[in-house]
Amino acid sequence: MNNFQKEFLMNMFLDSDNDCNMNRLVVAVANIVNENCENMIRLSNVQQEAAQSSLTDFRQYFGALPLPRRVNGFYEQAILNFTEEDYIGKFKMKKTTVQALIKFLKNHVSPGNIPLEKKVHIFLYVLVSDSSCNEIAKLFGIHRSSVSYIFHEIATHLNENIYQFISWPSKEEQHVTRIKVNSRFKFPNCVGFIDACRFKVGSKRNKRDKPDIVLLQAVCDETLMFIDIYISPIGRTKKNKVFKDSQLVNELKKFVEFENHIIGDSEYRLRKNLITPFTSEELLTSEEMKFNEIHWRTRSYIVHAFELMKEKFRKLNHIDIVKPESVHLLISVACILHNFILMHEGCSEVKEEMVSYDDGVTINTSIVQTAEEKRQFLCNYINFIETEDVIS
Repeated sequence: MNNFQKEFLMNMFLDSDNDCNMNRLVVAVANIVNENCENMIRLSNVQQEAAQSSLTDFRQYFGALPLPRRVNGFYEQAILNFTEEDYIGKFKMKKTTVQALIKFLKNHVSPGNIPLEKKVHIFLYVLVSDSSCNEIAKLFGIHRSSVSYIFHEIATHLNENIYQFISWPSKEEQHVTRIKVNSRFKFPNCVGFIDACRFKVGSKRNKRDKPDIVLLQAVCDETLMFIDIYISPIGRTKKNKVFKDSQLVNELKKFVEFENHIIGDSEYRLRKNLITPFTSEELLTSEEMKFNEIHWRTRSYIVHAFELMKEKFRKLNHIDIVKPESVHLLISVACILHNFILMHEGCSEVKEEMVSYDDGVTINTSIVQTAEEKRQFLCNYINFIETEDVIS
């Protein structure tokens, strides 16, 4: 201790004004204690605000659900207590369907620090919400990179098993489809419906540039399940060009016999196994207009299939991903899950009707040989059936 410090202490405690100095010391100590108390109160308020913010975030993502007094983790404390109604509302599928998905993935996903059940819910939440990886990471209490890794891990395993969920139907299954479609819409020998759906791709934060477009070409059956999919390169926007790029252009003859066909809109080129409507380049006859009307109504299956998938998986509204291979993986796995849900739950969108045993029409290949001749034959048949129904 130097001389200055000694002198300071002697003056503080031993001079004649000792009482006054002691009073000043007491006041100083009291001020310090009071300041510390205020700091503790501020800290308590900050902690309460953080807790309230967490609850607000939770309700924003999951709605007003009964919560325990302390929420250590949204998954552990809330999702594990979800009811069937909660699952349908938040994950767009039944709880039993999620459990079936977990059971399937047990044979494909290796165990890790995060339980498989939690991984599956994180994976599903990426698809059913339009939240960013940062938001989902905060919600589930993990790092952002873990969200990306988990999604890619599960999506890759599902995509490796795609043919268990998306495959061309057998001849017997095609036969059932053509009977049901003919019974409902009076369009004969139809075994599938083709169209392409456009998705916006690119960063949401970049407002200057227009988003890129990627096309999902899909064929569905009468249950709205996809039986064939092809995802175009980013920027390819013409349906017929995408069809030519796909394997289906060469495999359609193998999958579908000449007597049968799939149907698509006028953006596709007319083929023997792909029937399109008559175009209005020339004045259409009343019979051709009737054919187009029935064709349009029948083709609504694929429109409903796309709508159903986009309604469930909000991530498809704007795919905020840069890498083309990741974009393709996300769309592919959305199609797989679309089918997985229909396999386990069916579809309320599909109206069950009495099926009259009408096997369609037999096409004489010695008379009908070209795609144009086949479409005209179908047009004549549809108008003939329509006339008979009116008479009867």
